[in-house]
Amino acid sequence: MDYPIVTYPCEEGGYVAEIPSLKGCLAQGETLEEALNQLRIVRDLWLETAEKYGQKLPDVTGSKK
Repeated sequence: MDYPIVTYPCEEGGYVAEIPSLKGCLAQGETLEEALNQLRIVRDLWLETAEKYGQKLPDVTGSKK
């Protein structure tokens, strides 16, 4: 599943990347590429944990119903 990603620079330097549809799924890095690579790892762990505990995955579009 491809969830929308949001990225933004940090005031103190580096970048943050997050997937708003997956609560708490965010990562930081010195470069945008590093932040996105870390986010892929966090996303995979987030989804693996949700599956392990039988949680319903959020809608890919991130819409709230």
